[in-house]
Amino acid sequence: MAVRDHFRVHARRRVDLGATLRDRQSIEEHGVRIRDLGLGGAGIELSEAQLASELLDPEASVTLEVTAPNLWDPLSLRGRIAWIRRGAAGRPARAGVRFEHHDAGSLYGLYQLLGTEHFDL
Repeated sequence: MAVRDHFRVHARRRVDLGATLRDRQSIEEHGVRIRDLGLGGAGIELSEAQLASELLDPEASVTLEVTAPNLWDPLSLRGRIAWIRRGAAGRPARAGVRFEHHDAGSLYGLYQLLGTEHFDL
């Protein structure tokens, strides 16, 4: 995707949250860091070894389970891998997850998480 051929409908907020990325069809899981988060998706960081997994193919269906200090349980968000970038010069690889909201509960949980000011940005 070229740099200027798209725009985001929803703004993203810079965060530093732990999460688990899981394929919907298997039990394969990856621990990742969320670096930006919005109602429409998330930017995640992962290791190069994790990037080699077939879980991270573009358009793969995934579930991102977000853990945050203000949540009792992980927030489970369904989506698809939108883009992938390899890391360079010691920097971690990055990927984008485009959310597919199928239930109001998880969307509302994400909305509340984004509105919370009690965790470090």
